[in-house]
Amino acid sequence: MSAIHPARLLATLFAAVCLTGAGLLSLPVATHNGIGFVDALFTATSSTCVTGLMTLDPASDFTMFGQVVILGLIQIGGLGIMTFSTFFLVLLGQPVSLRDSSLMLDAFSMGKALSVRGLLKRIMALTFAMEVIGAVALYLRWSPQMGSKQALFYAIFHSVSAFCNAGISLFPGSLAPFAGDEVVNATIMVLIIAGSLGFLTIVELHYISSRAAGGQPWRMSLNCKLILTVTIVLTALSAMFIFFMERHGAFAFMTTGKAAMAALFQAVTRTAGFTTVEIGQFTNASLFMYILLMLVGAAPGSVGGGIKVTTFGVLIAMAAAKFADRERVDMFGKTIPADVLSRSFSIAFISAQMVVGFTMLLLITESAAGTPFMQVLFEAVSAFGTVGLSLGITAALSVQGKILVTLLMFIGRLGPLAVTMAVGGRKTRVEIQYAEERVMVG
Repeated sequence: MSAIHPARLLATLFAAVCLTGAGLLSLPVATHNGIGFVDALFTATSSTCVTGLMTLDPASDFTMFGQVVILGLIQIGGLGIMTFSTFFLVLLGQPVSLRDSSLMLDAFSMGKALSVRGLLKRIMALTFAMEVIGAVALYLRWSPQMGSKQALFYAIFHSVSAFCNAGISLFPGSLAPFAGDEVVNATIMVLIIAGSLGFLTIVELHYISSRAAGGQPWRMSLNCKLILTVTIVLTALSAMFIFFMERHGAFAFMTTGKAAMAALFQAVTRTAGFTTVEIGQFTNASLFMYILLMLVGAAPGSVGGGIKVTTFGVLIAMAAAKFADRERVDMFGKTIPADVLSRSFSIAFISAQMVVGFTMLLLITESAAGTPFMQVLFEAVSAFGTVGLSLGITAALSVQGKILVTLLMFIGRLGPLAVTMAVGGRKTRVEIQYAEERVMVG
């Protein structure tokens, strides 16, 4: 009996969770006024794939039971994708099988053996620890206003939603009521960043800090350097761009300090979907920049979607090498292997084709409503990147449009990882090698 391919197993498990969640949300006890199966499946898929797009308002349309179901789906989806992707990334390129009792975390250059069970325990411990810390901070901030019971549930819900990069909020207008609140903004941003960096990066940073504190030598892996560099650069540049573009637009009613905080928050939440300002008021330049950022996404092994910051960094390095007429692609004093280069290109190309194809289909299904192109493209990229930001068209989508976005969220959550699994799988021996002949390109 042949083993199930990891990509097929992951898709089957996520589909089962989505369908189960849709069934629970379809129950009369889950909503105040009832919900159709398409909307229930849309909500369940968005929650499980930690996307955040919603056709109904989580705060007003769902009961406490429905909100708990959504919270459970977010947690299952976030833990599931982090566990599975981390486990695969450790296995990728190593001569070990799923039956091996231990793994060598060579990506860290730690030389540390870790059992499969130990790896899963660490992921769960890290996730719950971050979520508890975030929940405590939010509870202390909200309890004086809401009361203990409501503040506790809201704190847990938003902490889980932030760390899992789901971006689903129980407040009207997402986190707009807290646009100038330093505690809420800082807590949510830290949780989003932690979730978007991924388990492997956080563990390596903890390992490095421990050795540095003890005066022991340490070395940061290329993977960690690339993730941190691209994340910091993208966050800083996008925050400055948003600030200057929206200072006299969407941020005109804010003080300079609050505008700077709002710009930083919106730059960080490019992988999650929370908002403190109505992004529908943003300029087209800011919205187009958001489209690019959502497509890039977060780090490998994280709860965020997109093509991943490492893929983007490798593509930039490839372009720079070709422009300089260099055969090898070097980064931070290391040479990137050829299989990583081809895998990066494959992921980016297939992802772009997915976005283009679904955007075309959505333009057809939403043509009767006259939905502008920018809103359709934004929605498609947000769904594929599992971000959850929207320009306000999600609830107004046609039934066909909701089905397409549901499918796109599912593909976007599993697509890049599945492509990585396929391209990074077992190499087959080439039986025939044909003669080379050049073609004119460019």
